[in-house]
Amino acid sequence: MNSSATYRVRPVRDNDVPGIVNLIRRVYAEYGQTLDQAEEPHVFDPGAYFRGHGGEFWVADADDTIVATCGVKPVGDDAELKTLYVDAAHRRQGLARRLVDLSLAHAAARDARRLILWSDTRFLDAHRLYQRLGFTLDGLRELKDSNLTWEFGFFKLL
Repeated sequence: MNSSATYRVRPVRDNDVPGIVNLIRRVYAEYGQTLDQAEEPHVFDPGAYFRGHGGEFWVADADDTIVATCGVKPVGDDAELKTLYVDAAHRRQGLARRLVDLSLAHAAARDARRLILWSDTRFLDAHRLYQRLGFTLDGLRELKDSNLTWEFGFFKLL
């Protein structure tokens, strides 16, 4: 925990990509996973990906180091939250909540019916967070990726 850090949450810039990739690689490593560019290309150009799909991608930085990420994009009548990650040293500081709130506001401003997301079944702390924030567990899917990922679906009505 890093209670002395000052966080700045802002839209992603192109020069943030190395920090984003490093953050997500560290989080994946906590679970014995690896980040594969072919399987998750949106991580390597999040601004273009999310904005190109009518969404947005935010980062939180502390002393110019990327410590959290989150994106949202429309999917039919819904919006999908993707790529919510917080560095282990900066968890429980309200960053995930702030990023989810930005995603909810973005989705609501575009008249989305629900905010949906999929979360790796191994990310138990994230599931507790989503449920505390009013999301409902809804489904299970297998990705058949290199990390042998299964994901829980969640949604929140807007």
